[in-house]
Amino acid sequence: MSLTPLTFSGVSSYSADFQTILKRVVTIASFPLTQLKNEQADIATKRQLTSELNSSMKLFGSRLQNLKDIAGNRAVSASSSNTSKLTIDSVNTDILTNYNITDVISTAKAASETSVSSFANSATTQVSASGNVRLKVGTTGYDISLASGQNNLLGLRDKINTLGVGVTASILTVDANTNYLSITANGAGANALTLKEDPNGANTDLLTATNQGSDLQFKLNGVSVSRKSNQVNNLVPGVTFSIKQTTTSGETLTIGLSSDRSKLSGAISGFIDAYNALQDKVNGQVGKTAGLLSGDYLVREAQDILRKSSSFSIGQGTIKNWSDLGVTFSSSGTISFDSGVFNSLGEQNLRDAFDFFKAETGLGSLERQVSTFSEDVTGLAGVQLAQYDKSDRRIDDQVASLEDRINVIQQNYQAKLQAADVLLSRFESQQGIIKASVDSLNLVLYGKREG
Repeated sequence: MSLTPLTFSGVSSYSADFQTILKRVVTIASFPLTQLKNEQADIATKRQLTSELNSSMKLFGSRLQNLKDIAGNRAVSASSSNTSKLTIDSVNTDILTNYNITDVISTAKAASETSVSSFANSATTQVSASGNVRLKVGTTGYDISLASGQNNLLGLRDKINTLGVGVTASILTVDANTNYLSITANGAGANALTLKEDPNGANTDLLTATNQGSDLQFKLNGVSVSRKSNQVNNLVPGVTFSIKQTTTSGETLTIGLSSDRSKLSGAISGFIDAYNALQDKVNGQVGKTAGLLSGDYLVREAQDILRKSSSFSIGQGTIKNWSDLGVTFSSSGTISFDSGVFNSLGEQNLRDAFDFFKAETGLGSLERQVSTFSEDVTGLAGVQLAQYDKSDRRIDDQVASLEDRINVIQQNYQAKLQAADVLLSRFESQQGIIKASVDSLNLVLYGKREG
């Protein structure tokens, strides 16, 4: 229930004064209500500021995580010497080296054969004189019995497909009177496919034997390798690649693994942007112009994280502090990045730069403290936001209770003032009658209204 101001409407000459009294009573009774609403407004502002600070901290944390991850795998990227024959599908390794692929004598292909003879009608032309055929996939045979009504291309196709043995049968229709059975392996790789008519008797081939599939065969650093798929994901640690074509005599395909400094440079720039954004939020809550979070422990925690980040250094290697990477600090606490300095780093400097951001001994070690601040629900900011919400609900209840009480006070005072107004109106009426009588008597006795 909200507070609804009442308007006093009286009949005496004092009704305006009674309205003032009623308004004054409500104003005095509303002092605690005003204080509660001011407190609630402050809580809403604090909640907004805390939410903004937490969002900045989350961004800071994600950029720190990115730096840590890149340092962990040393920003390794893979390249192919011939992308038409060799492509890199994914990379997740910190090994910096090269791999040579030679003697690609075959790529992986799926086995696929068709019937030796065509059939005039898929639904009626008999495919087996004996009604018994044997499908062989690799080294495993499967006997198929074709009953009356099934001894045709449609029936044989359906029988094969229901076996679930890694092949798919279909019918190729060349024209109205020419139909072939086609059987294709569901996956690539060498896989013998045969279909025999009367396997225990004539044992006649019903399928061609021109495409029995093939494995991918090549050499990696001189070691012979064979795979059923053209995509290889379990050979080079952390690298998945695909071979598209065979090689010519003496041809070498190279997988090169090297650090991509642009990845680290981009991650540093992203981190600096997040650092400066967080610094701006903190600066708004300290000093003479500080906001409502001045002195709040969250601000102090954020300051501590920023301080540890800006002053971070390591004792080993050629990259010991931020300045070695081209990062400088302004008097306001913000930082800037000179990518030219970074790009001029030598290979040893670059390797040491990754160590600067590593998880355990590098800047990445701060991630735990950042997570403690910004983790959803259980993080420091999350707990504080939940407390603000709780306080807001408590004040809502108090405000509603006070408004109900003030409304009752207002109604009671209005009723009392209305009663007084009616009484005064009667007195004023009687006063008018008496005055009129006196004036009349004076007129009779003295010929004038006043003595």
